[in-house]
Amino acid sequence: MASERSSWSISQPVGRLTIALCAGAILLMAILPYHRAESHFSHASRPYEIDEHGNVLAHVVKRIEGTSDTLQLLRRDLFGEPYYYRLLTNDFSMSATNPRNQRYMRLFAYLPLAFRPESEDVLLLCYGCGVTADALLHGPNVKRMDAVDISKEVFALANFYSGINYSNPLRDPRVHAVVQDGRFFLQASPQQYDIISGEPPPPKVMGAVNLYTSEFFRLMHSRLKEGGIATFWLPINQLKVDEAKTILRAFHDAFANASVWASADQDWIMMGIKGSGRKVKEEEIRQLWSQSGSGGDLRQIGIEVPQQLGALFVMDAEGIDQITHDVAPLTDCYPKRLTDEPWDEEAGHRFALMYLAAPSALQRFLHSSLAATIWPETLNKSLESFFILRQTRYLSEMIGSNKLAELDLYLRHSQLRMPVLEVLGSDGFRLAIAEGVAKRSLTPPLEIMPDLVAGALAQRDIGGAIGLLETEKDRGVSSLNDTFLLTYLYCLNGSVEKAEALAVANVGSIKKDSFVDWLWGKLATDFGFHPPG
Repeated sequence: MASERSSWSISQPVGRLTIALCAGAILLMAILPYHRAESHFSHASRPYEIDEHGNVLAHVVKRIEGTSDTLQLLRRDLFGEPYYYRLLTNDFSMSATNPRNQRYMRLFAYLPLAFRPESEDVLLLCYGCGVTADALLHGPNVKRMDAVDISKEVFALANFYSGINYSNPLRDPRVHAVVQDGRFFLQASPQQYDIISGEPPPPKVMGAVNLYTSEFFRLMHSRLKEGGIATFWLPINQLKVDEAKTILRAFHDAFANASVWASADQDWIMMGIKGSGRKVKEEEIRQLWSQSGSGGDLRQIGIEVPQQLGALFVMDAEGIDQITHDVAPLTDCYPKRLTDEPWDEEAGHRFALMYLAAPSALQRFLHSSLAATIWPETLNKSLESFFILRQTRYLSEMIGSNKLAELDLYLRHSQLRMPVLEVLGSDGFRLAIAEGVAKRSLTPPLEIMPDLVAGALAQRDIGGAIGLLETEKDRGVSSLNDTFLLTYLYCLNGSVEKAEALAVANVGSIKKDSFVDWLWGKLATDFGFHPPG
């Protein structure tokens, strides 16, 4: 044995092989060091955690490495409280619960619940962050919801969300979570549903295109009860115009009674009814606003009155036919009708504005055979103002606006809260957090003051907003924009002399420009204000 061991040598084949294997192992460890997975996680989440200036945007709540994907849940905090979440799949932002997203995701549920209030059986394809699931469960007659997602990890993350307006839908006994491919589920399940919706991944994400084809939409149609309703996402802001049209054509090929709805953004909603649908009574629609769960939810996302639901209308089947008559549908055999080319922002904006412009949108609604069939005419009063509101908010978000002029429009010609919050840079979720912080504080922190001002104005508490702005000024943190706002509010509240005194006191910091000229002229015309000399 000793002689055999002593015969070992590097020059022999076995020796050379041993050295090569050891060197390979060392090289492999160098290339794939310990904590490599942690480094990959961090690289994927970093763009959403820290901005280019090093400011913290969010932090990772949970990371899961699944069989085929890596999932991370990030939380954005505001004033020390959870504000919204972002779900990353690998390094792609698959979904988020920020206020803008919440609006269209919840409308996936509330549109069909409004037009089919008797719905008992609902199907959710693609669970996402659970926002649509939560809204569907607010249906007054919903008895069962099947939630289908191909990723068990998505369901596993549901316990890690918390904060304002959130409860885990999977804990509701009416919910049945199914880990399955959505298309396979539609093919295999014999169940018929009143509503089918979902939070699908963006259409250009790898593997998602087949959730937007004629074949998929026909499967949805086949699993609906007569009169049942399907809703699905059409992200205009992620598609070239022709690509949006090819998806619309695919949807309309499956649903003869198809329509498109949208709030003041480019996250459009396709809605298809199996059959003609039925006329819904005004009291049935109002039921969604009278119930605490759905009513609070709708107001939180800015759909404060039933008329706003009608003012989400974009086009019906006839309109879809007009813009897609020469467009081939997206199909399983022709997935490349969605290209790899980037979205054309300017063309997308022109396309969206063509259909969100208030005068034409209102006329399309009033002359729509779909609206005549399902919408109660008793809700048509003042409908024009809500179409104008949608257009105004859209233009403000897309190209900017004179914020004070926009605020004046909302305060003096509307009773809605959300437009006031939004034009002042707040929203229902921010305000709820800020008000909670204020209740727990002897002196409200300065960082929450803008949201409290916005909240007071949303309630039309002009005096309260003035008091908050005066407090900011006394604490030495008032900006020039705060001065302009306070000057305007003094006038609106009948204290023109205070407005004039404030303007004179700050005349040295006020530079004459088109905005100042507009403001002084506006205040002079409407309230008799005398600008500083």
